[in-house]
Amino acid sequence: GDNEFHLALVVDDFDAAHAHHKKMGCICYENEKMGIYFINDPDDYWIEIVPVRR
Repeated sequence: GDNEFHLALVVDDFDAAHAHHKKMGCICYENEKMGIYFINDPDDYWIEIVPVRR
């Protein structure tokens, strides 16, 4: 769609979240250098998934 914004969620276990979303088939974009990825929700909005920074 013509989405102009997105939500970002911080996850404690990035690898587990990534594996779960990959299994669901909802990852729409990945940037391995930045260590983030995006998933699509049912309404086609992008949700950014980022690891907690410690």
